Amino acid sequence: MADEHEATITVSMSRKINLGNYESADVFVSISGIKAGATPEDIAPLLVSGKFGWDLAREALVDQIRTTREKKDAA
Repeated sequence: MADEHEATITVSMSRKINLGNYESADVFVSISGIKAGATPEDIAPLLVSGKFGWDLAREALVDQIRTTREKKDAA
């Protein structure tokens, strides 16, 4: 039960991606629940999983941007 009240930290980063034509998108990634005393070896698997999520989100964002631009150009 002591684990429930153990302090943790969240590490976050965001990035603004320039899409051109004065358009941009913000992307935000966060890893939460990092406990005191966590080692790089403890955190590394979280970063790998985060990279998979980041890459998937990036692909989806690029697809949405492409689709939006194509519709805009067709109009």
